[in-house]
Amino acid sequence: MKATPRFFSSLFITVTMSFLAPMVICGLLLTLCAAVGIFPGVTVELLTDAFSNILKVFGNGRIWEGVLVIAIACGFVGGMFETFNFYYYQNMN
Repeated sequence: MKATPRFFSSLFITVTMSFLAPMVICGLLLTLCAAVGIFPGVTVELLTDAFSNILKVFGNGRIWEGVLVIAIACGFVGGMFETFNFYYYQNMN
């Protein structure tokens, strides 16, 4: 019973970080492509278009909805991984 509060706090932190990491990475990548695209002579349209098309596939035609779907999936997988590790290594603590 003592492990329950420790489990939920660890699960909350893991799910939150697993959710935020893809959102930050996708946001930084899109921002970097937009910032580099401002300079003349630099061609980043191919990378931006390819990345945008991938996100549009996951987001029903909307880029930020695709980022949100990927982030939710990563958060769910991170939570499942944390739950597995907690119960698998429960006797080691």
